Formats: sequence, C-alpha cells, structure tokens
Amino acid sequence: MTSFAKLFDHSIVRPDATRAAVVEFANTAARLGTATLTVQPHYISLAAEILRGSDVLVGTVVGFPHGNETPAMKEYQAKHVLDLGAQEIDMVMNIPALKNGEQQLFIRDIAGVVRAAEGRTVKVITENFYLTQEEKRRACDWIAQSGAHFVKTSTAYAEGGATLEDVRLMYDAVQGRCQVKAAGGIREIDELLEYLRAGARRFGSTRTETFLRAFQALPAEKRLMFANYMPTGAIA
Repeated sequence: MTSFAKLFDHSIVRPDATRAAVVEFANTAARLGTATLTVQPHYISLAAEILRGSDVLVGTVVGFPHGNETPAMKEYQAKHVLDLGAQEIDMVMNIPALKNGEQQLFIRDIAGVVRAAEGRTVKVITENFYLTQEEKRRACDWIAQSGAHFVKTSTAYAEGGATLEDVRLMYDAVQGRCQVKAAGGIREIDELLEYLRAGARRFGSTRTETFLRAFQALPAEKRLMFANYMPTGAIA
C-alpha cells in the first residue's frame, strides 16, 4: 500500500483546525505513509515533531488562500516556513497578475518561492474556478517557466474543485515540464483512476484513508490498473 499512499498529500489546512485535529491527521499520515502531511504554517513544528522518524514530509502553504501577496512577501514566507521545518510548499499564484497579463511579475512571484525552496518541491495552485480556459492554459505555461514542480487545480476553498477537463488541460499545457496535482471534490476510487489517466500525479485530500481502504478492497486485477501511475512504478 505504500506506493499508493505516496500519491497523496494528506491535508488539514482549514482555518478552524485545532491542535487535536492536526495530531490526528499527522498520526494517520505517518501510519499510512503518505507523501506529505500538509498543514497551516501555525502547525509546522507540531507536524514535524509527530512525523519525525517517518518518511512522510511536512508540507505547508504560502500565499494561501488568495495569492495576492507581493513576490517579496511570498519569498519571505517560503524562507520562514522552511526554517520552521516545512519540506514541501503549496503556494497560490498571483491571480490578478495572470488576468492582467503581467507575465514578468507572475513568474517572479513563483520563482522567488522556488529559489527559497532550494530544490524542495513547490506546487502552484491556479484556483481554476476563477479562470477562463485560456487563462488556465496560460497560467500553467508561465508556472512551468518559473521552475515549479507541480501545477495544482484548487485550494478547495473557492467554489468547485478539481475536474477531469481541467486536469487534462493542465497536463497538456505543461508539456512535461512539471506535474499536475488535483485537489477538491474527488470522492471515489474509480474517479481517482480517471484523474490518474488524465495526468494527475498527486492528490490533496482529507479522505486519504478512505481511498486506501477502497484501493485495498479492489480485486487484484483492478489494483494493477493503478500500477503505472504509482510514484515508484509498482504496487507495494
């Protein structure tokens, strides 16, 4: 099950998250062996303490949930959360800069976070609900130019979440320069397989354990359908 679990960022970033809830999510992530536990910056130190000794990375957010901070503000945030112990970053892109066609500012906004991350994974949230089809495609192209590692569909706080149409568009737009993360609205194991086929390679979820149980309950031949999409290329 380890390879399947590495498809997930087990996430608890809601604004009312309590310490007890974060502890519960962290223990679940450690037990399942997910790719990350993604928490608010407020809980990075707590998450790092609980996950110490596991292979689950601590993820956090920058410019969340609206992305309208300046590039310097986001770069500072990135440096600070990494100093606190974060190992992956999900940042929200500058939506107004995209809509205004401010390409240099848009790319600088992301490149500063990528630079601060010093090789650690940076995922950039496009928040597709607010974008036209052309804007989604342009955002993905500019994000790929910035050196980020993933484009991500949504924060799950705007209306709507991931859609297969969006994942297909994003996968096509990045042209292999980075990967695609889907977040928000995926509920069933069959849907997950369709998203993998569409190009998603990471999922943000609060329902990770439900997905793992559903995967484990599948017939062996159906589990094999996931094999080519596992981070390690095999089912563990």
